[in-house]
Amino acid sequence: NSKKIFMSADSQSSSQFGDIGKYKNLNLITPTEHEARLSTRNIEDGLVILTEELFKQTKSKNILLKLGREGVFIHNGKKTKKSFKTDRIRALNNSPQDASGAGDSLLSVSTLSLHLGSSIWEAGLLGSVAASIQVSRLGNIPIRAKEIISIIK
Repeated sequence: NSKKIFMSADSQSSSQFGDIGKYKNLNLITPTEHEARLSTRNIEDGLVILTEELFKQTKSKNILLKLGREGVFIHNGKKTKKSFKTDRIRALNNSPQDASGAGDSLLSVSTLSLHLGSSIWEAGLLGSVAASIQVSRLGNIPIRAKEIISIIK
């Protein structure tokens, strides 16, 4: 942080215990809803309250909460009159073949997009496009820029 390095993080709680709450003051975190609930110990509240608690816990600037087949829930740490603080992007692929690499694709494309000046809304959409491409095929195969461009054109 002192060197102004753009940082993002994801955690892994499906096969091990990864606590997204241990990451502090990052530009972006991308936990699953399950990981966020584990970290905040909140199993009851809705997504707005859940992401607000995670935001306070981690002091991250942005959160993309992965909802699997339901898409992604966006939490923008900054509240302005011109934008929402939270919103949701529904899953862009209605017939996924293999979920391998979807979260990594969301994280990497959203991170690059934010770092290059996109809003969290634009970054969330581009990351969702990348995730939708990844789940459309078997295996974790690198996504090429031209694949993303062909979808957003």
